[in-house]
Amino acid sequence: MVSTAMNGRRSSAEIVYDILRVCDNGGVNKTAIMYRSNLSYTLLKKYVSSLSSQELIERTMEGRFRITSKGQETLGQMGILMGTLRGLRA
Repeated sequence: MVSTAMNGRRSSAEIVYDILRVCDNGGVNKTAIMYRSNLSYTLLKKYVSSLSSQELIERTMEGRFRITSKGQETLGQMGILMGTLRGLRA
């Protein structure tokens, strides 16, 4: 998980980054995304719906979620950005 801002809350970008990282480990179910990304069920539904509609994650025939190639590209770019931000906060 990415370190949080000074006020202790994660930004939307940090939450998206966490979800994409979880989904990058093969297919995972909603519960795994919720626990590994430390989200409430309400926020989970919001973000999964948004990421699915943007075609960053997709649901498999088994009902699991996995990252798409577009999501892979986004995750890579966000990783660079998150690393830069962590350096600025230190």
